[in-house]
Amino acid sequence: MSKNILQTVIGIGFKKQAVLQTASTAADVWRLSKLNAALAVVNPTNEDDANEIGKGHEFAENIFKVNMDASGSIEKYISSEMMAWLFAMAFGKVTEVAAGSGYKLTMVPSGVCDPLDLPPFTFVEQIKCPTSDAAVDRASVGNVISDFTLAIGSGPTRANAKFTANFHGCGKVNQPSAIVVPSPALAEHLLPASSAAVSILGTDYVTSKNLVSLEFSANNNPRLDQGFFPGSGVDSNGYAIRGRMERGNRAFGLGTVARFDAGSTELTNLLALTTGTATFSLTGALISTGFYHKLLVTFHKVALKSAQLADDQGIVTVATQISPMFDATDGVITVEVTTGITGIGQ
Repeated sequence: MSKNILQTVIGIGFKKQAVLQTASTAADVWRLSKLNAALAVVNPTNEDDANEIGKGHEFAENIFKVNMDASGSIEKYISSEMMAWLFAMAFGKVTEVAAGSGYKLTMVPSGVCDPLDLPPFTFVEQIKCPTSDAAVDRASVGNVISDFTLAIGSGPTRANAKFTANFHGCGKVNQPSAIVVPSPALAEHLLPASSAAVSILGTDYVTSKNLVSLEFSANNNPRLDQGFFPGSGVDSNGYAIRGRMERGNRAFGLGTVARFDAGSTELTNLLALTTGTATFSLTGALISTGFYHKLLVTFHKVALKSAQLADDQGIVTVATQISPMFDATDGVITVEVTTGITGIGQ
């Protein structure tokens, strides 16, 4: 029987797996909704012997199992819960303290002398009605965040504060998943674009009312091929799977589009090679007295790479590309998320 993609049930591990090739338990999984319809890609790779010498011809006679690969993406509106999960999994360093009746998580990228391994999580997809006749029931194990983008824009809808995260798995896929995805779905607390506060190189873009959009990206450039090595592992179908999921050279990006007025400093800062801090935040509902669901991102040292004039529906704008740099005291970036759930990324 054919299935509607809207029947898909999604579960994601909000705590890191203890072992790369061992799936999370149901207690450590959230049920989520997402915006993108695409299912995860599970790709068994085979190779043939067409180029081997001695057959007397150039055609393949045999085919062989090589490796299993798994990947996927999640597109969602920005919430405090998902920001805590995203940065904890992408950065790998989490400190949690009480914040009223909620929790404040502080996350920084692992240092140059820290282990290269990224925190692994489990991703579950199920399409069944409701507990039988399963078209899809699988758990991709040992996934890590490859890259992500946060986009904050103008307009009245939720779509003006959303993120996309791409992930890669170690290749182990449990079918059936053997995980009962919790119900109901995670209750998320949205962080709307209208709550944004943005300051870059001393310019407060909220006070000036000039910000049109902001985009923040990060890429862990995971070392996927190096995850296969002697003894890395074989799945139940005889395909090689990865035994480690390590980051490569990390890259961060930041860009803005703002209205360009007399007194705007972007071109001046570009020409002067000015360096300084950049921060942006989003704030949501009250958790308890004095504490709100919140995301705060701080780049400790930035400079402008480019600043180009354009227009937005007839209004003169300046589009900037901003280079996050290494600060000798504070590093590159610190992210703070305040939310109501404990143990995220632990």
